[in-house]
Amino acid sequence: MRFLREYIFANAGMKILALAVSFLLWATYTSEPFAEVGYQVPIEFTNMPPQLEMSGDVPTSVHVRVRGRSALLRRMVVADLNLRMNMKDAGEGMSSLRISPDMVGAPFGVTVVQVSPMELHVTLVQRHGPAPPSG
Repeated sequence: MRFLREYIFANAGMKILALAVSFLLWATYTSEPFAEVGYQVPIEFTNMPPQLEMSGDVPTSVHVRVRGRSALLRRMVVADLNLRMNMKDAGEGMSSLRISPDMVGAPFGVTVVQVSPMELHVTLVQRHGPAPPSG
């Protein structure tokens, strides 16, 4: 019985107040509606083989639709999203690169629901002239 008085019922008013404030914050957060917004996200090609370069019409961005709480999406900017395409295993010629929503980096609380187009075609050719400095 002493345990109940010392640890459970001691400062009961403050504990009830803390519980009420916590519930109020939770209710406010969960009542906010979800929204969906589209962004043009630039593509970053990484780990390009030093002897190859891109040729022809190179895609520069994709359209990304994201879903999240409306207050979070209002604060978001394109720089919060990123799409990195790893070209490490790419060879000379035409390469088809598949893009899925999980490849897009997004902030916590935001879900990428769609990427368009879902496939890119890139042509890689032998580099003419000196190779770029590595580093």
